[in-house]
Order: sequence, then structure tokens, then C-alpha cells
Amino acid sequence: MGRIRRSNTLSGIFMRYVLVMLGALFTLGVCIILIFNILVNTGSIYPANYAERKINEAYDFIQSADEVTEDMIPPLCHYVIFSMDGDKLSGDMSGQSVEIAWNVANHGNASGNFFYKVIYRPNEYVVLQYSLTPQYQSAFLREHFIGPQNLMTIMVILGGIAIIVLSSVRFGKKIKGKMQPVMKAVENIKNQNLEYEVSYSGIKELDDCLSSIDDMRIALKDSLEQLWKTEQDKNRQMSALAHDIKTPLTVVRGNAELLSEMELTEKQENMIVYIINSTVQIQNYVEKLIDVTKSVDGYPNTPEKVMTENLLGDIRKQTSGLAEIYHLKINWKEQWNSKTVNITYDQVIRAVMNIIQNAVEHTKEGGTINIYVEEKNENLIFTVEDTGNGFTKEALMHGAEQFFMDDASRSGEAHYGIGLYFAKTVAEKYGGRILLTNSEETGGAKVEIFFRLNSD
Repeated sequence: MGRIRRSNTLSGIFMRYVLVMLGALFTLGVCIILIFNILVNTGSIYPANYAERKINEAYDFIQSADEVTEDMIPPLCHYVIFSMDGDKLSGDMSGQSVEIAWNVANHGNASGNFFYKVIYRPNEYVVLQYSLTPQYQSAFLREHFIGPQNLMTIMVILGGIAIIVLSSVRFGKKIKGKMQPVMKAVENIKNQNLEYEVSYSGIKELDDCLSSIDDMRIALKDSLEQLWKTEQDKNRQMSALAHDIKTPLTVVRGNAELLSEMELTEKQENMIVYIINSTVQIQNYVEKLIDVTKSVDGYPNTPEKVMTENLLGDIRKQTSGLAEIYHLKINWKEQWNSKTVNITYDQVIRAVMNIIQNAVEHTKEGGTINIYVEEKNENLIFTVEDTGNGFTKEALMHGAEQFFMDDASRSGEAHYGIGLYFAKTVAEKYGGRILLTNSEETGGAKVEIFFRLNSD
């Protein structure tokens, strides 16, 4: 696992981002000041003290002039001339500005955004009004455009916002690019690709995270390989065991067939037939078990068209054999129309027989089991009712779950929650379902299993 030679920290990258942004803001400020100074030096903009300077230059001239006229007033100034009694003699000031100017002439107090200069002459006062802000040389710009000072402020604000936004976008893109190795590693693990080679981002914190992800990848890969090997060993052992079971089954079947050739009573002949049929069924299950152990996809599922009559006939035969062994009475009723069904034959028979076997084991000797088969709404429905103790509330909720055990509700024998779970799984494969209730007719358990007739 190769490390890059040099990694930066997130704090270092962020600090560089901050310094670059501050440097850009400082450069912006310097550029604005330089532009302003150039405009001042070329005379396009008057400096803030321009009016005050011109007033000082014209002060003596105005004070000693025989008569003050408008052309004597310095640029960027407004004026008003008062008599000694406070009468306005002339000037371009009006309204409140005139009152403020007279107050300045008499008391030296001023208010507002302007400054005032009083020139005392014989029998009159000349009051000049000016501001200490930069002004455009052009009278048109002074009248119709915002002042240079406000313009520079707006430029600084807009430039600062642009710098912050662009720097943030650039920083975000850089971090996003650095995150790509992490996203790639997570995506590979998500897609179960554990053979990829990790690439590093150049950021210490992200590289540490990538290193941990790579360690996790290696550990997960080793764990999955070990699990696969264990599963393979288990499948080989199950396959070997299934092969070993076939030998005694063959012996049992062979001896049962030899017995069938002897002179037997009708009851004995029926028993021999049940033994042979059950042995064949077990051999089929063993073959399926061997197929499962050889397949990574689990139980093989290859639906085929079968005769409905043959399917129900096999289930009736196996049920009759169970009834004789457990000394039970079977009430069998059927009503169907479809001549064929599209199913996996052994799976459906096993699913239904699991339900019947469950009912048989929980019905006392001499009891009755009702089995109804009907075709309804494109479903083939098997209903099995026993005369046992019925399901508890917990069993009604969880009885079809794998490995669920509820001995208290039934006969007390040990069960491992596989039969009903398998029946439910097979039913769902064919678009059906399984329903657990308690029978109002018998007082025992009632199980309904549905198979879609045209399911793929």
C-alpha cells in the first residue's frame, strides 16, 4: 500500500485559502486607491479638501472686494450674503441652509453634513457652504451621478464579494477533487469490487481515512474469502452426507419391493406402497439437496406444466399414508377447473406436505384433519384444519418465520420453524401467500396456502 510522500492538512489548505482571499482583498483595496489617486492627479476628481483650499485662497480677495459677486465664489461652494441685521442680500443658498448659515455667522454653531466659512466684511457677512468629500470635476457628473467616495465604496464591496465567492468556489472545487479518491473507494466497496488499488488525495486527514478504508477493504476481502471457503466446505460435507443417505434408502426401497412380491394382506400391501412412495420422495429430496450444495443460487427453481390431477393425487397418497401411521381421519374435498398448473413439482408438494405434516403432528390420535382444495381467482388454494390446540397469538404473528418455535401452543414436541417457513417461501415464489388462523369449525389450527396458477 503506497503512501504519497507529502500530504497537506486541511487546516493548512484552509489557511492558504484565507491568506489568498485576504491578499486578493488587499490588492483590490490598493488598486481602488491607485485608481482614485490617478483620477485626482489628472484632475478628473477633486480631492476632499479642494473647496476648503480654494476658500482659503480667495478669502482675502473676497474680504477686501468693493462688492462680492457670484464669479468670486470658489468652485464647489454655495454662498449667502447677510446684512448686519440678518437680511439676505444675495446668494444661491435657500431654505434651512440659510438659517444654519446665519446661526454660524452669529454664534459659530453649525449642524448637518456641510461645513461653513464666514467672511466678515464692512456692514455684511459672506457665508460659504462646502463639503469635505471628493467631487467630480464635471458638473454633469456631480449633479446626476453618485459621488466618487460612494462609488469607490460600492466598488470595494462588490469586488470583495466577488473575491470571496470566487475563492470559495475554487476552494470547494479543490476539496471536491480531493474527495474523489474517497468517493471512488466507497463506490468500489458498494459495488463489491474489492480488488481496486487505493489512490491518495494529498490531504492528510483524507489520506488517513483512505488508509482506514483500505484496511477495511482488505479485512472484508479476507473475511469474504474465508466465508466462501467455509461455505464450500459445508456444501461439500452436505453433498457427501446426501450421497451417503442414498445408500440406506436404496436398501430400504429394495427390501420393500421384495416384500411386495410376497403374499400379503391388503393392509400390508398398502403399507409397503407407502414405504416405497415415501422412499422415492426422500430420494428426490436428497437429489435436490445435492443440487443445492452445487449451486450458489440456492434451491433450484424450474417451473414446468404438470397435470393438476397428478399433483393432487400424489398429495392425497402421502396424506393417506400419514393418516394410517398416526391413526387419523382425513376429510378431503376438492373443486378445481384448470387441468394443468405451472409449478416446480417437488417444491409445491413439499410445501403442502409440510403444512399437512404439521397438522398431523399436532392432532391427537383418532382426531380429524380437514383438507380443502379449491381454485379461486386464478389461485390454487389448499386449506388444512386440524383438531389440535390451535395457534397462540404469538404463533399467529410469527409462525411462518424461519426458526420460530412455539411449543406451548401445540403438542410440546421440538420444532425448528422450517416447515411453515418453507411453505411460505414457495408460495411467494408463485405470487401467492400463506395465512395462519384458528379454525372456528374444529377449534384447532387453520393454514391456507395460495399458489398463482399462471405464475412464472
